[in-house]
Amino acid sequence: MSVFLERVKQALSSWWSSRPRRVGLALSGGAVRGIAHIGVLQVLEEAGVPIHCIAGVSAGAAVGAAYAAGLSPERLEEIALDLRWTHISRVRAPRLGLLDISPLEEYFNELVGHELTFADLRIPFAAVAADIVRGNLVVLREGPVAPAVRASCSVPGIFTPARLDGRLLVDGGVLNNLPVSVARELGAEYVIAVDLLPKGRLHREPRHLIEMLSATIYTLMRATHFEASLADCLIQPLVVRMSLIDFADAPALLKAGREAAYAALPQLQRDLGLAPRR
Repeated sequence: MSVFLERVKQALSSWWSSRPRRVGLALSGGAVRGIAHIGVLQVLEEAGVPIHCIAGVSAGAAVGAAYAAGLSPERLEEIALDLRWTHISRVRAPRLGLLDISPLEEYFNELVGHELTFADLRIPFAAVAADIVRGNLVVLREGPVAPAVRASCSVPGIFTPARLDGRLLVDGGVLNNLPVSVARELGAEYVIAVDLLPKGRLHREPRHLIEMLSATIYTLMRATHFEASLADCLIQPLVVRMSLIDFADAPALLKAGREAAYAALPQLQRDLGLAPRR
């Protein structure tokens, strides 16, 4: 009887490990480095890796929402190569932020063609923000998508915070910059996490106030990467020497994302039972 039970156990274990699993993406923040997420998406699509849900914070929320809305990685690359700060922000008199990021909402809606709600997305998606008053993480999964993306991208001190549903929201990366647990809340059984704020020195000394604020905030955000160990597959593009704020680095960021994703493909094919594509 014990031999029979052991064989049943092995058969069930084999079935469980080989069955199709819901795959989720957790996309970190990283300002302009978020363009590397697009390179990762290009390789995942080419390799036939299924994506069933996406959780994103800051730049990861912007890329994740656009992809969940149906924009292809190729279209996202075109957008990234043309993107400038004037598309998504404007200078304002300092009060709660140096730059007003509200133009991001209009720009996002222009890209996807209309005002989308979370219910309209082809892939379940969540944007991660932080309530700066209450000090808690806020997972946005309902209502219009563009304001949620804007809230998740509102780096405190640099961009004005977003008022949404009676809350004052900022970039969720101040509390969790790699939302693996949020991807699991969306139903993911296997989470691919893309981390754009690896440990390492700055590529250069800050040259002005915006670079100084960016470097300070993102250095602090590295401490919120406690969920990296919870990911089933961790992808870390080599972007540490690339700028956080200069869109001129877009081609190099796309390449870094692709290279890191290609390096992760053998693990993904093994874990998810995918046949290598030629």
